[in-house]
Amino acid sequence: MHSVNYKDYLNLVLKGAGLCLFEVDVEKQRYVRFENAEAIYQVSGEKVLSDLEEFSSLTPDAYMKAVSDYFVHPDDHGTVADAFGKVLNGQQAVYDARMKCGTGKYHWCRVCATPYMREDKLYLIGVVSDVSNLYDLILKEKEKNMKDTFTECYNKNGFKELCKKFLDKNPRPSYAFIMIDLDDFKAINDNFGHETGDKVLLETVKQLREFFPRPSLIGRFGGDEFMVLCPFSQKELLEETINHFMECTIPPYSVKKSVGYTFIPDDKIDYEEIIKTADKALYTAKQKKNCAVFSSIS
Repeated sequence: MHSVNYKDYLNLVLKGAGLCLFEVDVEKQRYVRFENAEAIYQVSGEKVLSDLEEFSSLTPDAYMKAVSDYFVHPDDHGTVADAFGKVLNGQQAVYDARMKCGTGKYHWCRVCATPYMREDKLYLIGVVSDVSNLYDLILKEKEKNMKDTFTECYNKNGFKELCKKFLDKNPRPSYAFIMIDLDDFKAINDNFGHETGDKVLLETVKQLREFFPRPSLIGRFGGDEFMVLCPFSQKELLEETINHFMECTIPPYSVKKSVGYTFIPDDKIDYEEIIKTADKALYTAKQKKNCAVFSSIS
């Protein structure tokens, strides 16, 4: 053991806690300190300070954009801007954002930024901690709550949430919305028992994943009814895939399927209208059984 000066002591504390500390001369738009940057950004503080120095001469708006581009995921720029606004008003700001490390990958971090005055000038001191493990747990729990526990397909609400996110992407691929119902499934349960019915459902999910692999979304609407959001490039190939899926029976019970589907226009992202159209097509298919029916969104 040996004595250490204050700066060495601070670095020991930061390294032990896995924290990064930075300080900014707000008026000069200049980072003046970056301690233990390796813990968060996987590069030295000296490199970070050197990289940021060239931004000091920019206009305030350009400076904010440059610094945000350097550190933060594009989707979190607004969060950083809001926090900086608080700092300029003399308020402490605590926020979570995805930070970019030296490998170019992003991970969730929590930043606590506190303004203070020194020689009548506004400074900012901030502490950054890695909270990616916390977000991993949150995302896993959310994913768990979005799944149907038996089939591990997305449940009705989870499918709806993800479907909307897929359709909100701009630009986005062409999508088809497909609804599937097993013909006379009740008879399987009545004649062979619910255990057999469960096996049929799991085999159906297996076939869905085979014919509509990722990035398609597969959901269980309820009972023996399933939904698929499927990207496609050619309608003919997609319709051929739907037909092949229907031809694939579930031996030894010869379970057939009814399918209703629609193509989603580029300007239509209303989920309720999409599902209503596909459900209408499925209703028609169920009257005939063992067929696929298309319905267009008006």
